[in-house]
Amino acid sequence: MDIMDSGVIGGIVGGVASLIIGTIITKSSGKKSDNGELKFGLWIFVLGLACLSFVLFSLYFLLFGDLSTEDNTGVCAAVGLILGFGLGAIYSFGEGFKVRGNFNNESIEFHTPWTGSKSEKWSDLESVKFNSQANWYVLKFNSGVKIRLSALLSGHGLVLEHIKTLGIKV
Repeated sequence: MDIMDSGVIGGIVGGVASLIIGTIITKSSGKKSDNGELKFGLWIFVLGLACLSFVLFSLYFLLFGDLSTEDNTGVCAAVGLILGFGLGAIYSFGEGFKVRGNFNNESIEFHTPWTGSKSEKWSDLESVKFNSQANWYVLKFNSGVKIRLSALLSGHGLVLEHIKTLGIKV
C-alpha cells in the first residue's frame, strides 16, 4: 500500500468518525436544558483541548524536530497545523466559554462573542431555517435580527419544540 492510499483511507475513516460523533452529540444535547438555558456541553472544551494539544505537538516539532527538507514542506506543514488547529482551539474555547442563552414562553436571549447579545420576543419570530453546512438553525425576527442556534447546543431541541407550538414551520 502506498502512502497516498493510507492518507485517503485515513481521511475517510476520520470523516466517518467525525460524522458519527457529531450525530451522537447533536442527538444527546438537543433536549438537555436547565430552566431554558442554552449552552454547549463539556465536549466543546474537550475539542478545544484536542486542538490545543495538536498546536503544542506541532510547535514542539517545529522548534525541536528535524523538519528540514529541500522544499521546507515539513516546516510549512507544521505552521499550517499550528494555524489551523490554533483557530480551532480559539473558536472552540470562544464557543464553550462565551456562547450562552435563555428562553421561556415569551422570549429568547442569546449571546455569542461573534455577534453580541440579542433579545427577541417569540411573537416577533418570522421564520426558522436550517443551514446544513453550518449545522445551525437561523431564527429570523421581524426586526431583522437573526439568532443562529447550533444543532450542537444543549437545549436547541426544546427551542425547536416551542417554535412548533407557535405554528411556525421548522
